[in-house]
Amino acid sequence: MLDDHQIVIDGLKLLLNEKNNLAIVAESTSAQTMLQLLDKYKADILITDIMMPEMDGYELSIQVRKKFPQIKILALSMSEEGGMITNMIEEVKVDGYIQKACGKQELLNAITSIINGTPYFSAQVKEQYETYKKLKTENKDLNLTNRELQIIECITRHLSNKDIANKLFISERTVETHRKNIYRKTNTKGVATLVQFVKTHKLLP
Repeated sequence: MLDDHQIVIDGLKLLLNEKNNLAIVAESTSAQTMLQLLDKYKADILITDIMMPEMDGYELSIQVRKKFPQIKILALSMSEEGGMITNMIEEVKVDGYIQKACGKQELLNAITSIINGTPYFSAQVKEQYETYKKLKTENKDLNLTNRELQIIECITRHLSNKDIANKLFISERTVETHRKNIYRKTNTKGVATLVQFVKTHKLLP
């Protein structure tokens, strides 16, 4: 079990310890430490957050797939961004993805389903995944990257470069570079014209 907030881990432990057929063999707030623990302990499922400092859940999951292919991966995250969900499903090929806002029963359903060999994705995750794929196909000619689409979504919410950087765990300079590329690709001059472009071309749901 991996999350950068110990309080989340503690809450999940209380919830899962109620089930006698489930045992938590390792926990950590650090992705690097978790890799070491997985090498030491036998685990069937890794429950991991996505947005974390140092090494995010996406990069960790890629490494787990290479080093421990037998371990199933369940993403439990606050992130509902279509780009991240798509990366986790298509590139990492996670076995499940649900939201932290889910209830106890859905978490247990996800774990049970994955143990039985059936992937589990919440309704909200599947909706975001399908919507993102559709939008990506429709706007392929714009050649916008997944990260640029994520930043466009943040811009339309009027987040500052600093806010976007904190949200996506990248530097403000990187955000500014993405902004310039986005304006160039969409032939827009600023936030107002970009927002109108997004509405006209239905770039976001």
